[in-house]
Amino acid sequence: MDLTLGVVTMLVAGAYIALAAQIPESLLSDEVGASGLPTALGWAMGMIGALLAARSLRRSPSAPAEAAPDEAGDTEEFAAGMRPHWMALGLLAMLSVFVIVAPYLGYIVTTALLLAGAAWFSGALRDRMLLPIALVGAAALWLLFDVLLAIPLPVGSLWGGS
Repeated sequence: MDLTLGVVTMLVAGAYIALAAQIPESLLSDEVGASGLPTALGWAMGMIGALLAARSLRRSPSAPAEAAPDEAGDTEEFAAGMRPHWMALGLLAMLSVFVIVAPYLGYIVTTALLLAGAAWFSGALRDRMLLPIALVGAAALWLLFDVLLAIPLPVGSLWGGS
């Protein structure tokens, strides 16, 4: 399992680095540029994936990696141990949908949906305040990046923007 996760993490990191290289420069760019931090995060993610894969390969053959569950108690323990992996996979799926949908729906709508979805997925109560709070958070992030830092964010092709 660790080997697969490590390889997938390295592949996602490579795609992340490639996408980070396409980030346009803003008026506030310095020597590092707008893509500097995302590129560094991509490389860090790739190194973590490589370490995870290497760790799985380095295990001694006598030590069982992750035994398949045989009894009811083992099944529950196995399922509980997989929960963080499924949570991470769910959040990765949400972020992937965000990247695909943002050019069409725009930054504010997509970010509000991402914030509400991630909060609900992480255990927040589904009450009437969840969506308004997510909308305020998305608007605040848009003001910070688009208005204050002059980093252009997608308006959304469905609303006549680009």
